[in-house]
Amino acid sequence: MLVPKSLCFALLAAVPCVQAIDDNYWIATDCYVADVTVNGKYVDQNRGLKYDWQLTEQTCKNNYASEANYDMGSGRCVSVGPNGLNGPQWWKNCQQQALNGWYDIDRSTGDIVVAHAPYKSNHAEGRGYSA
Repeated sequence: MLVPKSLCFALLAAVPCVQAIDDNYWIATDCYVADVTVNGKYVDQNRGLKYDWQLTEQTCKNNYASEANYDMGSGRCVSVGPNGLNGPQWWKNCQQQALNGWYDIDRSTGDIVVAHAPYKSNHAEGRGYSA
Protein backbone atom coordinates (compact mmCIF):
# COMPACT_ATOMS: atom_id res chain seq x y z
CA MET A 1 0.00 0.00 0.00
CA LEU A 2 1.37 3.37 -0.99
CA VAL A 3 0.82 6.34 1.28
CA PRO A 4 0.59 9.74 -0.40
CA LYS A 5 3.43 12.17 0.43
CA SER A 6 1.01 14.80 1.66
CA LEU A 7 -0.34 12.36 4.28
CA CYS A 8 3.20 11.58 5.47
CA PHE A 9 4.00 15.28 5.87
CA ALA A 10 0.72 15.87 7.69
CA LEU A 11 1.51 13.06 10.14
CA LEU A 12 5.01 14.41 10.77
CA ALA A 13 3.63 17.88 11.39
CA ALA A 14 1.17 16.50 13.94
CA VAL A 15 3.90 14.83 16.02
CA PRO A 16 5.14 17.27 18.66
CA CYS A 17 8.79 18.20 18.59
CA VAL A 18 10.47 16.90 21.73
CA GLN A 19 13.58 18.73 22.83
CA ALA A 20 15.93 16.83 25.09
CA ILE A 21 17.27 18.88 27.99
CA ASP A 22 20.56 18.52 29.80
CA ASP A 23 20.56 15.96 32.66
CA ASN A 24 21.54 18.75 35.07
CA TYR A 25 18.43 20.75 34.22
CA TRP A 26 14.95 20.03 35.56
CA ILE A 27 11.53 21.17 34.40
CA ALA A 28 9.97 20.87 37.87
CA THR A 29 11.69 21.15 41.26
CA ASP A 30 10.94 20.99 44.97
CA CYS A 31 12.72 21.21 48.34
CA TYR A 32 13.08 18.62 51.07
CA VAL A 33 14.12 19.51 54.60
CA ALA A 34 14.92 17.86 57.95
CA ASP A 35 15.66 19.03 61.49
CA VAL A 36 13.41 22.11 61.20
CA THR A 37 13.65 24.60 64.05
CA VAL A 38 12.02 27.84 65.20
CA ASN A 39 14.16 29.85 67.62
CA GLY A 40 16.51 26.88 67.91
CA LYS A 41 13.79 24.42 68.99
CA TYR A 42 12.71 21.49 66.82
CA VAL A 43 9.16 21.81 65.51
CA ASP A 44 8.52 18.14 64.59
CA GLN A 45 8.88 14.89 66.45
CA ASN A 46 9.74 13.33 63.09
CA ARG A 47 12.91 15.23 62.25
CA GLY A 48 13.56 13.16 59.10
CA LEU A 49 13.86 14.51 55.57
CA LYS A 50 10.48 15.44 54.07
CA TYR A 51 9.00 17.57 51.31
CA ASP A 52 8.12 21.15 52.30
CA TRP A 53 5.81 23.07 49.95
CA GLN A 54 6.32 26.40 51.73
CA LEU A 55 10.10 26.18 51.47
CA THR A 56 9.69 25.15 47.82
CA GLU A 57 7.41 28.10 47.04
CA GLN A 58 9.62 30.67 48.75
CA THR A 59 12.78 29.27 47.11
CA CYS A 60 11.02 29.44 43.73
CA LYS A 61 9.70 32.99 44.13
CA ASN A 62 12.88 34.38 45.71
CA ASN A 63 15.27 32.94 43.11
CA TYR A 64 13.38 32.25 39.88
CA ALA A 65 10.77 35.00 39.47
CA SER A 66 11.42 35.32 35.72
CA GLU A 67 12.34 31.69 35.04
CA ALA A 68 9.70 29.64 36.87
CA ASN A 69 6.36 29.71 38.65
CA TYR A 70 5.25 27.87 41.76
CA ASP A 71 2.46 25.45 40.82
CA MET A 72 0.07 24.89 43.75
CA GLY A 73 -1.40 21.76 42.17
CA SER A 74 1.88 19.88 41.97
CA GLY A 75 3.62 21.72 44.79
CA ARG A 76 6.62 22.29 42.57
CA CYS A 77 8.56 25.14 41.04
CA VAL A 78 8.01 24.73 37.29
CA SER A 79 10.22 26.21 34.59
CA VAL A 80 8.44 28.55 32.17
CA GLY A 81 11.01 27.85 29.44
CA PRO A 82 11.84 24.61 27.65
CA ASN A 83 15.39 24.40 29.00
CA GLY A 84 14.46 23.83 32.64
CA LEU A 85 16.21 25.00 35.80
CA ASN A 86 19.81 24.29 36.71
CA GLY A 87 19.58 21.34 39.13
CA PRO A 88 22.76 21.90 41.16
CA GLN A 89 21.86 25.58 41.54
CA TRP A 90 18.31 24.70 42.67
CA TRP A 91 19.80 22.33 45.28
CA LYS A 92 22.03 25.15 46.61
CA ASN A 93 19.11 27.59 46.63
CA CYS A 94 16.97 25.19 48.70
CA GLN A 95 19.83 24.83 51.17
CA GLN A 96 20.41 28.58 51.37
CA GLN A 97 16.70 29.41 51.79
CA ALA A 98 16.50 26.83 54.60
CA LEU A 99 19.53 28.37 56.32
CA ASN A 100 18.12 31.90 55.91
CA GLY A 101 14.64 30.83 56.99
CA TRP A 102 11.13 30.62 55.57
CA TYR A 103 7.60 31.26 56.80
CA ASP A 104 4.11 29.82 56.66
CA ILE A 105 1.99 30.73 53.63
CA ASP A 106 -1.77 31.30 53.67
CA ARG A 107 -3.11 28.80 51.10
CA SER A 108 -6.12 30.94 50.21
CA THR A 109 -4.25 34.20 49.55
CA GLY A 110 -0.69 33.04 48.87
CA ASP A 111 0.56 35.63 51.36
CA ILE A 112 3.45 34.94 53.70
CA VAL A 113 2.28 34.74 57.32
CA VAL A 114 4.82 35.98 59.86
CA ALA A 115 3.33 34.64 63.10
CA HIS A 116 6.66 33.63 64.68
CA ALA A 117 10.36 33.56 63.95
CA PRO A 118 11.23 31.86 60.65
CA TYR A 119 11.59 28.13 60.24
CA LYS A 120 15.25 27.22 59.74
CA SER A 121 17.26 24.14 58.92
CA ASN A 122 20.82 23.24 58.04
CA HIS A 123 19.68 20.02 56.35
CA ALA A 124 17.86 20.71 53.08
CA GLU A 125 18.11 19.44 49.53
CA GLY A 126 16.60 20.20 46.17
CA ARG A 127 15.05 17.59 43.93
CA GLY A 128 14.14 17.79 40.29
CA TYR A 129 11.96 16.08 37.72
CA SER A 130 11.96 15.96 33.94
CA ALA A 131 8.24 16.73 33.74
